[in-house]
Amino acid sequence: MAQSTGIPSITVEAQTAHKKTKFIIGGVVIALAVIYLIYSGIQHNATYFLTVDELYAKDDLQYNRPVRVSGKVDGETIDFNHHDLILTFDITSDSGKRMHVIFNGPQPDQMRHQAEAILEGQYDGQIFTAHSLLLKCPSRYEENGIEEVQQVEAVR
Repeated sequence: MAQSTGIPSITVEAQTAHKKTKFIIGGVVIALAVIYLIYSGIQHNATYFLTVDELYAKDDLQYNRPVRVSGKVDGETIDFNHHDLILTFDITSDSGKRMHVIFNGPQPDQMRHQAEAILEGQYDGQIFTAHSLLLKCPSRYEENGIEEVQQVEAVR
């Protein structure tokens, strides 16, 4: 007696196609999850690096967003409250525009007139609240060609 083998082979092919579909759908879901995690990680940690002039040019697009700003410290505006560890000063751009900065943390040793500052924080349209302060003082080691860099983090 001969038995037909057509029906089981169709069932096996249908099961194989069904497994491939599941595998493809699972792969697409995993790929989308990885892409989402990468995108959200970049969005969370990304900050723009701007000069004072560029920050003012972007106007309200950068308000209350994490941003990194560079400028030169105006030494006459430095004010440090030792009791509360509040440091306020202005930074200026090459064109002379100035921005008022508040930093809650210890005053760096290199905080002086014309020191190049790189600040990380948020700008609310009037005052820049720095969370991190990085100062370069090229004049201190000018003869040796070495620039000293000091970074200070906010305490609150």
